[in-house]
Amino acid sequence: MRSRGKRALRCPECALVLGQCLCASGDRLATATHVALVMPRRENKKSTATGPLALGLLRNSRLYVHGERDAPLDLRHLHDRGRRVLVLLPSEDARVLTSELVAADPRPVTLVVVDGNWRQASRAARRVPGLEQAERVCLSADRGSVGSTLEAIARSLGVLEGPEIEAHLLQAYQGKDQQPSPPQSEPEMAAPVAELTILYEDEQLVCVNKPSGMLVHRGWGKDGVPALQVLRDQLGEHLFPVHRLDRATSGALLFAKSSGVARAMQQLFQAEQVSKRYLALCRGKDPLLSWVDHPLTKEPGRGERRPAQTAFRFLGSYERYGLYEALPKTGRGHQIRRHLKHMSHPIIGDVRYGKGEHNRHFREVYDFARLALHCAELSFVHPGSGVSLQITADLPLDFLRLLRRLGLDPSLELSRA
Repeated sequence: MRSRGKRALRCPECALVLGQCLCASGDRLATATHVALVMPRRENKKSTATGPLALGLLRNSRLYVHGERDAPLDLRHLHDRGRRVLVLLPSEDARVLTSELVAADPRPVTLVVVDGNWRQASRAARRVPGLEQAERVCLSADRGSVGSTLEAIARSLGVLEGPEIEAHLLQAYQGKDQQPSPPQSEPEMAAPVAELTILYEDEQLVCVNKPSGMLVHRGWGKDGVPALQVLRDQLGEHLFPVHRLDRATSGALLFAKSSGVARAMQQLFQAEQVSKRYLALCRGKDPLLSWVDHPLTKEPGRGERRPAQTAFRFLGSYERYGLYEALPKTGRGHQIRRHLKHMSHPIIGDVRYGKGEHNRHFREVYDFARLALHCAELSFVHPGSGVSLQITADLPLDFLRLLRRLGLDPSLELSRA
């Protein structure tokens, strides 16, 4: 039997292997902002983690480990100290962290940063008690993507504490000789990404056909090159996302070319004045399914329920599976996916709300391993010109081939909202 090597000694402050941390590199900075770093148990054991490096430079900080079986994490106590709790998480309901947002509440801030990839971060935000009560914020996309957790913390403190704190953290990190290269060198970060297909463009707006598996914009994990960065490089100008599609959803994705137009478009989305049309392949076929009025919480099982309605149109079926047109009338998170699950019609390829047996069937038999949900059309009145626009996005080839194999005609003349 192979003998196990001795466990490496770890720093009691940041939990990194001794010699890899920054705790002894100089005086730790005192900040009014308290930084709470939440790390999945497995991520905490990696020597390449950059989040704990920031804790080694900050006095008012603490590491919390999520996923320990014998010690489930509970952060509700963070709300009992008269502080404003912000969680850094680039979700659909997150507000951009700005000086104006900070000034709106005079309380000192506890900044919760969830480390790991997007799936780990979103899972922790749902499951750790106390995080569902926190305000969700994200970093401004104006300064480009974020390559590491340490950079995310530094940029956040740049807004909360001032640019000197941000510069100090980044300089200390960049000047550390023993520190491994930042995660940009990973193959998933360096792999070339094809240009996005532009569906519509004018001086104020641009709409693209986002592929499944691509984030709208980066958080701070190693999640590949986001659509925002790809399109900025493609067009050579700054862009502002005005709405989001789930990472696994393909289809029409709209960007603004100025912050003013972005605000105007976001107001249209919030006022439910943008019509969205989706195609969804489900386990279940019911020609009578036409309307779902089922209130939804912000997160499944958490928070107050808000009204949510989706119109459906049955387009055809193959054996036990049905193709539907979905027109959400409200804009709740994962609304179509959750409404179809509520009606016992889970979408094929939905690893969160779907059925594993059907997802495996489509992977093994049809080589289809993505969410079968596509945003096929956006309709709205242009905020600048006042012209009514109807932007359509063709089905991606993998989805198109699947429907053809099932004998479902993807060129059906779909209804217009």
